[in-house]
Order: sequence, then C-alpha cells, then structure tokens
Amino acid sequence: MKRIVFFLFLTLFPFLAAHGQTLPAAPYLPAQEGPQAAKAPITVQYPHEKMSVSRGAKNIFIFGQVNVPNATLDINGQAVPLHTNGAFLAYLPVENGKFDFILTATAGEQKYQAKRTVIVPGLPLKKLFERAEFDPEEVYPKTPVELMPGDLLELSARGTPRTEVFYTLSGIKGAKKIPMKEDSAQPGIYRAKYLLDEDQKPRTVKVTYQMQNAPGYTKAKITAPGKIKILDAKNPFTTAEITLPGVKVRKIPVHKENLYPFYRAYGRVQVNGLSNGLYRIALNENESAWLEANRLKFHPFAGYTPNYIDQLTATVSDSKTRLAFHGLREVPIQVQEFNDRFELTLYYTSGFGENFSLDTTSPLVENITWSYPASDTVKFVVSFKPGTGPWGHAYDFEKGTLLLDLMHKPQIASTPQKPLAGARILLDAGHSPKRTVPYDGAVGPTGYLEYEANLALAQDTQKLLENAGAEVIMTRHGNNHLSLQGRYNLALKTNPQIFVSLHYNALPETANPLARPRGYSVYYNYPHSFGLAQAVYSAFTRQVPLPDNGMIANDILFIPRIPQMPSILVENAYIILPEQEEMAKDPAKRKLFANAIYEGILDFYGVKPAPPKANKKVRRGKRRLKRTKAAPKRWANKTPLSYPR
Repeated sequence: MKRIVFFLFLTLFPFLAAHGQTLPAAPYLPAQEGPQAAKAPITVQYPHEKMSVSRGAKNIFIFGQVNVPNATLDINGQAVPLHTNGAFLAYLPVENGKFDFILTATAGEQKYQAKRTVIVPGLPLKKLFERAEFDPEEVYPKTPVELMPGDLLELSARGTPRTEVFYTLSGIKGAKKIPMKEDSAQPGIYRAKYLLDEDQKPRTVKVTYQMQNAPGYTKAKITAPGKIKILDAKNPFTTAEITLPGVKVRKIPVHKENLYPFYRAYGRVQVNGLSNGLYRIALNENESAWLEANRLKFHPFAGYTPNYIDQLTATVSDSKTRLAFHGLREVPIQVQEFNDRFELTLYYTSGFGENFSLDTTSPLVENITWSYPASDTVKFVVSFKPGTGPWGHAYDFEKGTLLLDLMHKPQIASTPQKPLAGARILLDAGHSPKRTVPYDGAVGPTGYLEYEANLALAQDTQKLLENAGAEVIMTRHGNNHLSLQGRYNLALKTNPQIFVSLHYNALPETANPLARPRGYSVYYNYPHSFGLAQAVYSAFTRQVPLPDNGMIANDILFIPRIPQMPSILVENAYIILPEQEEMAKDPAKRKLFANAIYEGILDFYGVKPAPPKANKKVRRGKRRLKRTKAAPKRWANKTPLSYPR
C-alpha cells in the first residue's frame, strides 16, 4: 500500500511542484499583448485570465497554441494532443473558487510552463465537506418574489452534500421544517416545491433553511435574502406600460433565452407576479409571460381599458398586401406564420365589430376568419391562396390600429451570363472589431477572431454574387462597428430581398466541444425563410467536408427573427476547433464555404450559374510564357474532419 501511495506521489509531483511556483500567465494573441506574445512558448486564447465561469461548472474547455516545434503538452497532468500548427483544445475539470490551469510544454529536455487562472463562483466543494455550511451565493430566492395564491413556489439551496436540509416559510400554516431532496446529478444542491393554498391571505414570507447531520454532527441555518410577497387574490393586478414597443417576452423568469415564440408586448399590461427581477404579465386567464423590470413603467392607480377592433380592411400594392385592424389602443399580440395561413391574436381585446372588407386582387389572401379563444382575446386567421405564401411580413401599431403587411415575391431579371441580375442581397459579416477580452464574437486557438473570419468570408462570397449580377449590400466593409439593431435598421433602409448572416460557431465554456462531431449549421425562423435555409444547407452538404450539424429552426438568434424578408444565419464551422479555425484562415479552404453559400443562393432563386468562359488560345512565339504551378486539387473526399480525441 505504501508503494502505491509513493508511486502516486511521484506521478503528481511535477504538477504539485508547478502549482507551488510563480508561473507567468499565458498571453493572448499578439495584437492584444504586443509582439512578445508571438514569441511566447504557450498562448491561451480562452478562457480569459481571471474569467468568472458559469456557476456550478464542473468542467470547462481551454484552447490556445504551443509555439515550440516538436513539443508535447499536458495541462494539470493530463496529456493534450496538438494540431499540426501547435493549436490545442481540451475539456478539463475545475473546482469552485480560484482555479489554475498549469500548462507544460515539453520539447526534448526543454520544458516551458504557463498558467491560466479562472474563477468558479461558489464555495469550494472541499470546504463544504468539512462541516455544515450553506453557500450564501446560492440560497434562493435572492431577490424579492411576488406570487398569487395557488402559484407554485420553487426553492433551492447549496450546501454540504449528503446531509439533511429543511425549509420553513414564516407565517404559513403547515410550512415548517419541510424536508428537501438533494439533486442526484449535483451533490450539495437541495430543491423543493411548495404549492400555495388557493385561499392563502396576502402576507410577506421569509424562507429559512436548516441543515443537520453534517460532518462532526454540525448544524447550519440561513435565511434567503429575497422575501416572498403573496398578493391579494381579489385585487392582484398592477398596471404597467411597455417601454420598448414590440419587445419579446419569456416563458419563465430568466434573463437569457427561453423567449416565448411569436409573442410581442405593446401598450399597457396587467402584472401579477415577480421573480428573479422579471414581472409576470397576465395576458388572459390561460396565458401569461415574463418581462424584465426595465421594460416596464408602472402606473399603480391606472385602470384597465380593453381594446376593441371595430373594422378590418385590406389593401393591395405591387409589393405587399396590407391588413389594417382598426382598434382603440396598443395591446400585446401573438403573430405566427404557417405555410398555409397567418394567425394573429390580440390580447386585452374585448371583441371585433365584424366590419370587414377584402381586396380580392391580393395574390396571397384567400379569406380571413376570427374567433374568441378566451375572455378579452380575439384571434384572426388569414388563409393563403393555394400554392402561395408571403416573402416576409411586418407589423406595427399606428394610433391603436395594427398594420400587418404580407410581402409579395419579388421578380429578378436573370440572364444566362448574369443569373442573379435584379437580386438585392444583404450579406452580413457577423460581429464587430474588438481586440480586447471579452471579444465581440468567438476566437480560435491561434488567436483568429471571429469578426475577421466573418469579414474575409463575406468578401469572398460578395465577389461570387456580384459576378453573377447581384447587387450586394454589405453590413461591414472593414473595421466599422455595427450593432444587431444597426444591422436590422440597415436592412429596413436598403430593402434587400434576402438577408444572409455569416458566422463561425463556438460553445458555452461548460459544454464539451469534443463530445460529438462539430461542423456547419444553418439557422432560420419563419416559414418564408425555410426555402433559403434549405438551399444553403443542402449546398453545404455537397460542398463542405465537415460534420453536418443540421438546419435549425430558432427563435432565439436575432438575425433569423427578422420578419420582413427571408433571413438566415450560417454557422460555417467551429472556430474553436483547431482544424476548422485553419479552414477559416486558409483562403483556398475558405472557398468551400463561399461556394456553398453562393450555390445555395442560386438554388433558392431557381437559377443556374453562368456558363464558364471559353479558354482563349495562347499564341506560340519566341517569347515564352512563364509557367505557373499547378492549382491545388479540390478536396477529393468529403470525410468529416475531426479533432483527435
């Protein structure tokens, strides 16, 4: 037994010794840290120095480059493979608190070391094993909560694993010292749900957690910082005004993602709940949604005024069919496009006067019906003519009247030599220049920033499209900065027919990039964008020798949510993977992406590429032409590239 322990000690000794030394922090790419970084034996591009990673992280990825020929690399004692250019990517365990990655590159007898420090929020697990203790940063609720009688209260706390934890709700009968269950997948996380009684009277409640049977028979007690306010069931509502008309709402009270598809908030709304800094909007007796507090302006004494649609009119122009729902005020809406119809739901709307006129010259609209799915809720269904559908749609309120525009398909003037003549294409190189951490976008192991990669690809694609006769509108021309809203505003101003946004992919730091094959993907949202997404995606499957990560319907990303035209977002490859970053940097390999995008756009418009120009005969004479090297052969096989596991 002693020999085994001694052997383990010898195995870990280099790592332990390195941990005790003062090692230099691995630098970033040269543009950020100066010329000396280019000569550094080890660079780390991600995670950033002293970066705070996601709470509860058990493993994160780390990548960079070893700039030493014929070297090997280990990180915290684990061997990590190197790409041919010295780039590396690894997925490694971390611990709560301040955590160091110790990187050791070995070339013959020469050894180089550097470190990268990250912060994992929360008390270290080893500290929680010593005695009964709660992590004060992970005791919920952390902020005030407002709930209705009959609502479900969700509670959680982090503390010493494998103990007994109870919670008490002050002032609520029968809610004293109720046991909690430990999460089997996350030791030390205790959870519980409590259903408030339908007859619960309004009051303010404190949540107290208690722990017993911890190491050394120790005990612990803590009170959650956020108090719970139980609202009066007879008068629960507060009136608030939406400060950003058309803002998206969320399904649950979280600040990221979980957006409610197709819902948009306008006007004055009724609020009857608060959790995690988001307020609950009651849309009707069956539906509710959550919205950030900074998107609401409260009017405590304002009454409820329902909307009413007294007339519906339809008019037709060359570019669109416009439906006008004449009402009294702005209200939250739900807009959802299908292949054969468009559904519009207006909340806080008591009825429709059934005064309706339809312009039968519309190439899209067959008929319109309406129904009342809940109180103060009116739903309209716009049915499309067989075989038709909108090119896009747009909606907005104008003095209480909701205007819904259904775009008609544009015409182009294609010729054999210029197949895309008459096409107006907005090409978006994603992200903007920022050469200090955190970057705007992702970064690769050798320090190639995504905004650079996106622009290089956009310029390659622009040439192909313009040679085919298209008018190409570029969101970025160099080092100009443009926000997401700025890109959308440019689209509205320039009126393109399609919007294609170019990106390279990455992952949240806690996701394992080596868990499955990673490659290209195409994102879209609305049915009118499906054809464009499918055409580009199909071209990628033919042209790009990378893993197929699919065509994905997505309501989270900003660009695919642009409704006025077919709009897609293309993730060409994973820039965090060494071999795929190399593809993005190499002009010859990058052409695979540009050609796929170009071919997909041609297919979407239903046109063929221009015929190749005939080769001119070269006159032979005394003057000999200088021979050029043979062009590199196109990749013959389409075997997905993979990073060594």
